[in-house]
Amino acid sequence: MKRLFEKITDNAPSVDSGYRIGMRVIKTVAAVTICLIVAWLIGSRDSLPIAAIAAIAAMQTTQSDTLRTGIFRFLGTLIGGLFGILAVYSGSMLPLSVAAQFIVIIPVALLINLYVCNLLRMQESCSISCVVTVIVASQLTVGAPYYELFGYTFIRLRDTLIGVVIATLINMLPNFIRWCLKLETKNDMSVDEAESEDDAASGDDAPKEKSEK
Repeated sequence: MKRLFEKITDNAPSVDSGYRIGMRVIKTVAAVTICLIVAWLIGSRDSLPIAAIAAIAAMQTTQSDTLRTGIFRFLGTLIGGLFGILAVYSGSMLPLSVAAQFIVIIPVALLINLYVCNLLRMQESCSISCVVTVIVASQLTVGAPYYELFGYTFIRLRDTLIGVVIATLINMLPNFIRWCLKLETKNDMSVDEAESEDDAASGDDAPKEKSEK
């Protein structure tokens, strides 16, 4: 018991007085801000949390990790939406009460969902896929028509894609700025070298003119 307590206290969170806000924090806040602006422009309040959450989840330290996380999140949303719709359709075909459908169908849908994600080696998509499956399949108790389920899944995909794309672009922005600055520096250096060569050439021509005179 004492060892367990020591392990817990050793791994307990502590205050880091030397912490400074880094680029990942700034990029995450910037991506969320842009997602909120885009959601406001398209006039969809439902898009506010979904796109922002997708951007937060997708934002990683490197561009490749951000793109990878975003792709898996998008695919997980797609798979989860499809299994949620299948769960609703299967529940409506069974001679069970709504409560029985809710209790039986959703766990089965999650089981198949997790199996498919692991079969496709998409372990990173498991969590978001299960979340979307539960949200869509919960419409069993509401009795929502199928076109609403497809519409909800489409909106989730659209908003997830918005968040992933914004997070990826924001993550690429610092490197793009560095590349532009390097390109500008190279251009300035090439101009300076060209001017120095012209000065050297004009300096070489001056003694020749004096010797000819």
